[in-house]
Amino acid sequence: MSFRRRAFFYFLSLLAVLTVSCATVKSGLPIQNEKKFIPSDSTSSAYYSFLRGQLYQQSGNVDKAIEEYQKAAEKDQTSAYVHIQLATLYLKKGESAKALEEAEKAIRIKPGNVSAYILLGGLYLSQNQREKAIQAYQTAIRIDPQNQEAHLFLGTLFAEAKNYDQAIIHFKALIEIDPHSLMGHYYLARVYAEMKRFADAQRHYQSALEIKPNFEPALLDLALVYEIQKEYEKAIQIYRDLLKQNPSNAEAHQRLAQLLVRQNKLSEALTEFRAVDALTINNYEVRTKIGLIYFEQGRMDEAISQFSLVLSAQPDNDQVRYYLATAYEENKDLQLAIDQFRRISPASPFFVDSQVHLAYIFEKQNKVPEAMEVLQKAIQAKPEQADLYRFLASLYEKSSQYNEGIRLLKKALEFAPRDEKILFALGVLYDKSGDWQEGIRQMRRVLEINPDHAQALNYIGYTYAEKGIQLDEAEALVGKALKLKPEDGYITDSLGWVYFKKGQIDKAIAELEKAHQLAPEDPVIAEHLGDAYLKNQQADKAVRMYERALQIDPKKTEVSEKLKKLRREKKTP
Repeated sequence: MSFRRRAFFYFLSLLAVLTVSCATVKSGLPIQNEKKFIPSDSTSSAYYSFLRGQLYQQSGNVDKAIEEYQKAAEKDQTSAYVHIQLATLYLKKGESAKALEEAEKAIRIKPGNVSAYILLGGLYLSQNQREKAIQAYQTAIRIDPQNQEAHLFLGTLFAEAKNYDQAIIHFKALIEIDPHSLMGHYYLARVYAEMKRFADAQRHYQSALEIKPNFEPALLDLALVYEIQKEYEKAIQIYRDLLKQNPSNAEAHQRLAQLLVRQNKLSEALTEFRAVDALTINNYEVRTKIGLIYFEQGRMDEAISQFSLVLSAQPDNDQVRYYLATAYEENKDLQLAIDQFRRISPASPFFVDSQVHLAYIFEKQNKVPEAMEVLQKAIQAKPEQADLYRFLASLYEKSSQYNEGIRLLKKALEFAPRDEKILFALGVLYDKSGDWQEGIRQMRRVLEINPDHAQALNYIGYTYAEKGIQLDEAEALVGKALKLKPEDGYITDSLGWVYFKKGQIDKAIAELEKAHQLAPEDPVIAEHLGDAYLKNQQADKAVRMYERALQIDPKKTEVSEKLKKLRREKKTP
């Protein structure tokens, strides 16, 4: 949490100026009461000009009021109050330099004028002369240590500068002067919140709310303190109570919506975001969030509508364009998704992700060269992102370009030398390229990093079984993998195949039957089970498994040959 924007303190300091002006001249104030501000030795002519200035000021004629006050100041050069009035009017016209000049004149005439110093502090602050502003307020406090305005404005200046100790001194002074100071408790609470002294912050927010129970800034800030401390239900309750008293508070609706999203209460959050949208004009951030909720709810057409509306007003908003493209992708409108992803600029932080999405789309469409092209663009934009190389390597694997895939994965390891996924993929590619020994070495590197990597354990064990070597180690490796993933059909198949290679056919059949139940659509498992049945003189069962393997993958020529041979043998007497 932070003090609201720097502009807030600028506003607060200007409020100091306006406070002084309101204290000095109020619309409708009886004119006879103004005489006390004119020195007793003033000339009647000066007083006449002063009264005319008052009348013009009350009627809103600022230029005429300034003209009359200037006449009064010329005729009576001992009146600090006239210069304060002039400073106030110049400030109203936006002529801060002239306002500053008049305030300084008031102080030269009457150095003990507290109002003049507070006005001067606000004017200095309006010109970003913060040190001079601080000095002016400090002078006001030296003259009048009980001046609440000076303590308030000094406290906010020190808080903005993160000089919290000094800020606390002035806010505490304010509370000591007036224990029921709403602003004293409120701003002290905010300083404590900024310092992460949340218990102290809560105490003073509660004090502020005891003074003014419906004080919305304190309610909002207290709720935010609860959010920071992950006391979400307390924050939600505050927002709901606040909205009962003021249903038009858009900030409360928005914060409540965000908390409901955190709790995955998307329908309730959507109601709150819609309320924000209704209360604000062209709030595209809220429309974007509404679109994201629709997206999470699977309501893609409505999400697309919201994102499109935002983009019509903000065509350069790449974040929303990315959301729109992703919604099209989820909605199976792939060409529209491609068009939107392609429109995201290479300079955008969403460019790399957009290229990855394009690659997935092209891969699904069997447009591997196009997928490779966009991934290469992504790598050019973010060469240190190792996963991009792994994805591109998988496409080269799909195209049987194993050596190029190996080259890419080695490059990826320069950025992520202990990445298990990259090392595993590298082992697979070495195996497919014919160098199974190097494949085994890479799998062992995976196990050095993660001894419980079930797939690496299984890969080594299955490879040994296929080669008919180190079968005891193969059994131990696959057995450990199966303990880690007992319902994995492929690992169960590996154990069955190890038993088959060791000649333990009954054990092999038991494991392979279980594997086939776990993964009934895998042709290799069906073939392995057929081989085990055949080895066990169960030819009919072997035929059924071979037929099942061909049904799943008609291109398995080895299985087709086994089946033909088996059928010929059955026909031979």
